[in-house]
Amino acid sequence: MTNNDDSSSPPMPSRGAVSRRRLLAFVAGGTAVLVAAGVTAMTAGFATARETASGQTVADLSATLDASEQAAETVQLPTGDQVRMLPDGTIGLLPAEGRDDVEFLSVPAADGSGDTIIIPQDRAEELRSGTEDARRYNVTRLIADGHTDAADVEMSELERYAGLPPTTADTDTEAAQTLTVTTRDRFGGVPDNSGVMWFDTADFGHNGTLEFDADGIATADLAPGAYLLTYTIGSDATGTEPGESAYGMSHVVIADQGMDLLLDSAEAEPVTVEVERPDAALVDDALTVAANAPDGSRLSITSSGGDGTNRYLMPQTDVPGYDLGFRYQQTLTGSEGGPYEYNLTFAQHGGLPDDTAFSVADDELAAVQTDYRGFGEDVDGYTCNSGDHVEPIAPPRCLLMPTPFPSERLQLFTADPAISWSNWVEGGRYDADNHLIDGFYELADTTVFEPGETERTFPHGPLTSGASEMLLYNEDGITRMETGANLGASVNGERVNLIGYTGDATLFLDGQELDQVADVDPSGGFGFDLAEPTAGRYTLAVDGTRGTATGPFATASAVEWNFDLDPAAVDPEGQLLSLPAVGLTADGVDGGWTEDRDQEITLELADKDGQAVTAREMTFEVSYNDGRTWKTVDIDHDGSTATVELDHPRYARYVSTRMTATDEAGTEVAQTTIRAYGLR
Repeated sequence: MTNNDDSSSPPMPSRGAVSRRRLLAFVAGGTAVLVAAGVTAMTAGFATARETASGQTVADLSATLDASEQAAETVQLPTGDQVRMLPDGTIGLLPAEGRDDVEFLSVPAADGSGDTIIIPQDRAEELRSGTEDARRYNVTRLIADGHTDAADVEMSELERYAGLPPTTADTDTEAAQTLTVTTRDRFGGVPDNSGVMWFDTADFGHNGTLEFDADGIATADLAPGAYLLTYTIGSDATGTEPGESAYGMSHVVIADQGMDLLLDSAEAEPVTVEVERPDAALVDDALTVAANAPDGSRLSITSSGGDGTNRYLMPQTDVPGYDLGFRYQQTLTGSEGGPYEYNLTFAQHGGLPDDTAFSVADDELAAVQTDYRGFGEDVDGYTCNSGDHVEPIAPPRCLLMPTPFPSERLQLFTADPAISWSNWVEGGRYDADNHLIDGFYELADTTVFEPGETERTFPHGPLTSGASEMLLYNEDGITRMETGANLGASVNGERVNLIGYTGDATLFLDGQELDQVADVDPSGGFGFDLAEPTAGRYTLAVDGTRGTATGPFATASAVEWNFDLDPAAVDPEGQLLSLPAVGLTADGVDGGWTEDRDQEITLELADKDGQAVTAREMTFEVSYNDGRTWKTVDIDHDGSTATVELDHPRYARYVSTRMTATDEAGTEVAQTTIRAYGLR
């Protein structure tokens, strides 16, 4: 980033207010390479999680709370590489300067918790041997606990984290037998590196890492039972030849005697992709092999990087009781005919592919000509595109692509009914740790593309405060309320949110103030504890202001929800209270600006997920002097929507809006946005 800002973001709340980092911890668990049967990482990190009759927990509810509308969290590894955790659990990688040629391996932590450890290949030997502490690469826990620099984490805190599976085995088990594994490179020699881990199929938390000698041989004493082995076998790059890595998964059964297993890379098939554009250059690729069980347990290994390593896939072996999955992702860029980016994914369930030589023509792809316009100020940012099977093969990952605003790029996506895409965009000002502290972001709804050409401008606007949800649960006689509020949001064919507000959140009961959380960015999350829960009419009022460094819109915003609540009636296992809001849609608004002086706007009351909510009443007011005076505008109201005809004055530069709505449950919302959009 060239526009780093040394100032810090607004302080996050302590108790009385709840940092949404805790909520992110639950979502982050979804990135795990390993998820043990019957256990989710969401419950593992929440001591007070309790099972509901439907199988949900308070933690599960908390994980869904505004998950699609949080900003990403970033941690820097000891190598300087950065890992960005997106709101949906996707892991985005950003290699440090000069490290674009480093390969990364995503592996499970030893405790079966679902934590993901990211291993830079040039640190693999140190991490496997224990010379370097693998817990500093446990990105799930680091991000969940709010750390930004893994090298600075105190040892006392690292003691709570899991590292890599140990190199010891079941030597203390009387019936243990010896598994001997031999690895060979594609030419019959000893590989430069062999990474093999074993997992007990009865308990994925029972696992280990094989330690190979100079002859490429390793042994492990294992108790009788069935085991899955994941492995990578590689040769380092030379001055003239790229590196090579073969990937696979095997199933072994230890009975009453030892067994030998040969993993010979000569049997592997090359994984290649042929595209139409001759100047396309590889920026990043990732290969995943996964085993998914009917009970939802999953074991997978992902290797990624832009180092040009030649990747190979080992032949499929019989893995009883598991659905083998394969995923290969490639990102390529070029400039012939204008800047472009290939985002390609090839994925399948039901076994590994026999043919790994993939090819695709441009007319088979979705071609999205994208204008990354921003909100009128030159800023830096990133995009991160993650493709997977519609029934996910493994946890999502993507490469963070530096993207300036404004800029244009043709985005070419795999267009296949079996492939879905998650697309992240962000831009603005960053602090010294590369956290976005002032700007905009969007996690687009999962998309299955169709072949053909389309255009997109990002973002649109107008901006108003967005819908939310409140998590309610009772604990030790206290009713806890956790939520967040996006004070700048656009739902005009997008789901864009602004960050960088400084504001307050205040809770009232029957008009009397109960508590306030001050000087926070409300989008980061906050909460209240009701020590004496009382039934009545509650009001949650949130307001804030932001500067204009990343755009002149929604500089002051407020939202107020009024709702009936009896804390004693809250589901003992927790429940979510919908806090709907009115969104604005209008043609011809791009980058927050429009040239239309005669304009039709549509208002829609919707919940956090964008689902329409029937409104009993709606009102709309407009201001052209930043809210000093307001004009009531007639609306044509029907169900959840209303249309408004606006004839903007010739002198007007910005449009400010004030809206109210009441849903059928009696929840009222009032929204005021100064400079919702601009006029040209």
